[in-house]
Amino acid sequence: MNRQSFYFGSDVGVFLIKGIDVKSTGGLVAICVFVGCFSFFFEYLRYLQTKSKQKELKLRAKQIKQLCPTESATLLAGTITNPRNPFNITLFDRALLFGTEVSLWLFLQTLGYVIMLSVMLYDAWILISAVIGGGIGYFVFGQKFMKINLENCHIIRETYCTQICGETEKATIGSPGTSQKYDVLF
Repeated sequence: MNRQSFYFGSDVGVFLIKGIDVKSTGGLVAICVFVGCFSFFFEYLRYLQTKSKQKELKLRAKQIKQLCPTESATLLAGTITNPRNPFNITLFDRALLFGTEVSLWLFLQTLGYVIMLSVMLYDAWILISAVIGGGIGYFVFGQKFMKINLENCHIIRETYCTQICGETEKATIGSPGTSQKYDVLF
């Protein structure tokens, strides 16, 4: 059926694939559960993608720490070239990270388009189930997103500010003739 506006009904017609013809309330409920679960799973995949990007950030931070060691790390410079050093990043680690990132991106894109095409059937029940499934997914994984983002900010500050800028725990702020120490509020 070609509808141009949302409607509340159980006669959906063909659902995404020719041969899946939905004309009953039970079929509509099954499709709504299917779309709601896909929306929840979409949020879970976004969470996994965020975790994967955090792993990449941690690997990059390790690389920067190897390239720009601090004063105390120069005393341990002999361990940086050791292949058994846990800070060394192997080609396998990079390939695994890249493969995971590409796979998650492909799954997210495919799942997003399936959800979009489901909603484009213009059945209001399918739209409501997609929104509820995504909302429950965000409710479950939203706090984890925020925690990961805060950890990422800490990793970035710890790596870039101490390795590149040479900052320490205290920052010196003041006019050229005076030196006053204030705590950094990052």
